[in-house]
Amino acid sequence: MYKSLMKLWPEIKLHKYNIITYMFLAIILSALAPVMPLMLEFLIEDVFKKASTTQLSVTELKEAKLVLLGLPALFLISGITRFYHFYLVKLVSERVIARVRELLINKILDYKLSFHMKSSEGSGSILSKVLNDTNVLQQGLNYYSDIVREPLIALSLIGFMIYTNWKLTLFCLIFAPIFILIIKQVSKSLRKYGYRSQEAMDHLTSAVKENLDGVKIIQSFNLETEMKSRFKKRNDHYVEQRKTIIKREEFVSPLNEFFASILVAIICFYQISLISSGESSTGEFVGFIMAAGLLQKPIKKIQTAFVKIQQNIVVIDRIYGIIEANEEVKEIAQPLSFPVDWKKIEYKNVSFKYDDSYVLKNINLTIDRGQKIAFVGESGSGKSTLVNLLSRFFDPSEGEILVDGISTKEFKLHDLRKHIGLVTQDVFLFNDTLEKNIHYGNLDRTPDEIQTVVRLAKAQEFIEKQSKGLKTMAGERGSFFSGGERQRISIARAMFKDSDILILDEATSALDSASEVSVQQGLDELMKGKTALIIAHRLSTVRNADRILVLKDGQIIEQGSHDSLVANKQEYYNFYQLQMSHSET
Repeated sequence: MYKSLMKLWPEIKLHKYNIITYMFLAIILSALAPVMPLMLEFLIEDVFKKASTTQLSVTELKEAKLVLLGLPALFLISGITRFYHFYLVKLVSERVIARVRELLINKILDYKLSFHMKSSEGSGSILSKVLNDTNVLQQGLNYYSDIVREPLIALSLIGFMIYTNWKLTLFCLIFAPIFILIIKQVSKSLRKYGYRSQEAMDHLTSAVKENLDGVKIIQSFNLETEMKSRFKKRNDHYVEQRKTIIKREEFVSPLNEFFASILVAIICFYQISLISSGESSTGEFVGFIMAAGLLQKPIKKIQTAFVKIQQNIVVIDRIYGIIEANEEVKEIAQPLSFPVDWKKIEYKNVSFKYDDSYVLKNINLTIDRGQKIAFVGESGSGKSTLVNLLSRFFDPSEGEILVDGISTKEFKLHDLRKHIGLVTQDVFLFNDTLEKNIHYGNLDRTPDEIQTVVRLAKAQEFIEKQSKGLKTMAGERGSFFSGGERQRISIARAMFKDSDILILDEATSALDSASEVSVQQGLDELMKGKTALIIAHRLSTVRNADRILVLKDGQIIEQGSHDSLVANKQEYYNFYQLQMSHSET
């Protein structure tokens, strides 16, 4: 428990002055706690009892008035202190959680693609931890202040009770182990069910994201009923897990109240006998009972805090499981700058496996600067993995990739990726303006240069039709525009980046013939003077490549120009013949 809680300490200690202040305020609140029973004891013993038998003296009357005037002052001071105490508690918890969210997002964005691919519930599971787990953690942080404040208040009240009647106080404390045992047993079970509950929330969040992302397919295939049923099952499973937790949380209070009622009955019976024998007074009894009643609140809060903290430990472990996953692409201590005038890229005995399955096997490949290299092959042959290794989205399991004889692992990661432009089949546009989406290609350049790349990417025509032009919002993932229009924005973004290496991953395969012509013109402009690695499904787009590599089962089985590969009449020729027959039909 302590180890888990200490993971949060680096974020909490950033607010040490606020923490010191609210601890000081907690001490004030604890000092004020027994004042009310003390005032009541004085009023009953020294004012009301005397007033019922004899006339109060001027001094006694003045003291009574001061006590009565002090009553609203006590509540005012206590109220102001309590306000600032809880304000600081919640402010610190908000800032700590904001920092934890930042840590999570920063780590997630830095982690290699394999981390995201390994997530059991995909991005939905990660989304659940960023939003749901941090929300649970934030609620839990408010209970940490109870662990500081309420024991101080409890000790202050117990001190008053000892002062009033130490024998009766010790008798009451005999019951303390019962309360502690209840907390321990409930807390132990809550941690186990807390893990199950948060995992159920992962599944639920994943289902929500999947339904939103796939709503077009769901409606197209009339899957609404199936998806609703699937979501209901996950939702019901989450509620079942929560039901178990709620039962255990709420079980604590009535059980403690039952034991407390027994204790009060025994105290009253014992106190009556003391008053009858003259060993105590009514004032002492009322003050003691009031203090004992006030003691119930901090005890209950301490119990609740311990229960909630058990759930908090669950989400701390889950959140820091991501933060401490250490899945970043590793950089050496003193990385080199990527060479501006590089001449050659070399794949040397490169293999890559995912889990225990090889995706690439012993790839040897040399690419000279300025060459257009195309990769073709069946789905799953390793084409995308091969080019992704160059950007270090993954690192080779075996072998290395060299630029002018230097391993890509020795370059600054940011610098390496700055030299590589990417255009993919699945275009991602941010929910921002078209201008900003293009500007994201290279934030070091001024937006004034965007118009030039818009024209070269053949995107000017449809952008000018928009009432706001480049200030038009793209929508989520670019949903306000067609596939061809999104692709041309993507090409403009790659042009704006102006990198000397381009990766074109089936950039036209999802487009219709009319859109493909416009996009291909944009791609031709984009590739001028660049080194291009082209993954293509349509062989018509790679006829003019300097070299075409055919991959099968993670290996290069053929390479050469289009004409030479057709003449060889092997794997490439089969692809070519298949596509020719399709085009004729």
